[in-house]
Amino acid sequence: MSFSSLGERVSVGVKARVLYSRLLSEDDYLMLLDSETVARALEKLKSTAYGEFLVSLTNESHRHEIESAVKSTLISQAERFMVHLGTPRNNLFTAWFSLYEAENLKSIFRNIMSGRTSKDDLRRRLYPIKATKISFEKVLLAKNFSDVAEILRDTRFYKVLAEPLRSLSHGGERSLFPLEMALDAFVESAIFKALHKFEPAERAVLMPIFGTRVDLHNLYTLYRAMLFYDLTPEETLNRLLPVRYRISVSALREAVRLKSFDDLRAFIKEGFPVYSQLIEDVSADEEAQLLIERNFKRYIYMQARKIFVAGSPDFHTAIAYFILRNSEILDITRVIESVRYGYDRRKAAAYLVTPVVSGGESEWRY
Repeated sequence: MSFSSLGERVSVGVKARVLYSRLLSEDDYLMLLDSETVARALEKLKSTAYGEFLVSLTNESHRHEIESAVKSTLISQAERFMVHLGTPRNNLFTAWFSLYEAENLKSIFRNIMSGRTSKDDLRRRLYPIKATKISFEKVLLAKNFSDVAEILRDTRFYKVLAEPLRSLSHGGERSLFPLEMALDAFVESAIFKALHKFEPAERAVLMPIFGTRVDLHNLYTLYRAMLFYDLTPEETLNRLLPVRYRISVSALREAVRLKSFDDLRAFIKEGFPVYSQLIEDVSADEEAQLLIERNFKRYIYMQARKIFVAGSPDFHTAIAYFILRNSEILDITRVIESVRYGYDRRKAAAYLVTPVVSGGESEWRY
């Protein structure tokens, strides 16, 4: 290991520690949840570390403008980190960063599928990414999936999306499920490929974050395929990620043949007890999907928090910080949505990734 490499790692780790100190506290979340209007939530958000990025917004600003401004803080921080990283860390960070490119594409695909013609609200919801080769404005203005395929032709996403886009264009597929699964598989595989370029010791520190993401993504796909889609076991297996962590191919082949939610719960409890608590008390009702999604995201959040505080500042500190920061962005978005539509605030707090309600921490001792 060169001294320049070590210096690079320590530098980004120290910077991440400083940024971590500016994350929202539990009191900040409770203060935001107590807002009566979106304008009041914005006023309170301006009193936090986000304030300097929200100065141009007024009480009349749309909630999507607030969400966009908050998202932009994450993206701008990540882009500044990228310029200080060398191989292989830059490759991993770039692969992780592509998650946000994929989220933008998914949002646009859903807009096209719904037939909506208005683009302004969607434009405000997209992550404002500068370090990308995708012209999201062109994709946003695409009239159909054939147009999207042509716009993406010279990007790294084209090869993996060409077939599902063609199927959607010709009516062979009526759901975005295969398209979104193809995007997820591409991004997560790129992350794993980049991660395996690291020395074993450093890779071992990072794997609990990204490996767990893979496992939980596959379990969530199994859950959705079982309850919401009429798929054969082979079709379900083909929609799982092509990379593995704790859950092996043979285990997944067994899992795709399960018949019920209770069977899936028993499968996880017996074979992968580390994940059992995430689904054990969830019933198969209309709120189950929200609860499972929250549990899975919170588990990754807790893994990242453990890794963040482990050892001296290093590259793993920066990666863990951005995972935590991403959770904060999701939570702020949910809070603002809850205020806008008058949802029950305590229930909204319970569904945040960050444990902020009384007893929340004690339930998540991983």
